[in-house]
Amino acid sequence: MSEQSERTDGGEELTPTLAEARRRRADLHHALVEVEEAISGPAVGREPLWTQEVVAALSRLRETLEEHIEVTERTDGLYDEILHKAPRLAAAVQRLREEHPVLRDTTSALMAKLRTTPIGTTWTLEDARDEVQHLLGRIVKHRQAGADLVWEAYNLDIGGLE
Repeated sequence: MSEQSERTDGGEELTPTLAEARRRRADLHHALVEVEEAISGPAVGREPLWTQEVVAALSRLRETLEEHIEVTERTDGLYDEILHKAPRLAAAVQRLREEHPVLRDTTSALMAKLRTTPIGTTWTLEDARDEVQHLLGRIVKHRQAGADLVWEAYNLDIGGLE
């Protein structure tokens, strides 16, 4: 089905903002998978290379988060569209807005820590992986809450695994 002919379950046309949010959701999913693959790769005996790979994946995740934030928070973005359509969802929109700087800053802080704290000194490989996994879990929960918000506003499964 093309974007132009896609409809919500309520029969409404899929707006350009929703179509873009769907694409960004897919990008975010792919970035999450890339980070998970990086942290689960072999590290023992190759910690510096493992660290570089994880930092590179986290950098792409941060860029994807920035794009997600832009699409959702800009003037006439997804959140404005949702608030116009369903003002009752203002509290849910506000919660998601408040999560954005935390997710972005946590990603940046982890990248900085990986660059400055060699694995195996004061920071174990297991602890490093745990911290990154915790971040990924927070982003997954954010994606789930966003999907629920879109469903409530449009009766549309935003998908995003294309």
